Amino acid sequence: MKPRFFIRIDLTVPGAGSIVHVAELEEIDAQRCMMVRIIELDPAETIRGAARASTGTTVGMQNAPTEVVPHPDTYAGFPDIDHRELTEDEFEGLWSEAVAKFPEL
Repeated sequence: MKPRFFIRIDLTVPGAGSIVHVAELEEIDAQRCMMVRIIELDPAETIRGAARASTGTTVGMQNAPTEVVPHPDTYAGFPDIDHRELTEDEFEGLWSEAVAKFPEL
């Protein structure tokens, strides 16, 4: 099984505000990861949307998630991104809330 990462990304978009994503990623190589599941939060930490790659289901997200994303080890090269690792339990707790809010996930 390939390494998986649970990551919180706080992204500042000039003129648009901030976006918070919490994601489960699966490593492809040292530069790229496959998006497995993602949750979109608003600045108040309320779940606004989520997606599951295995089923192609996206609900409530501002934009459809990208299938392949940069590896977390490369985030230091993105000045508008703050990130931190989550535990699997932290991610699963949020995912449970997302599924309760969006049962189609």
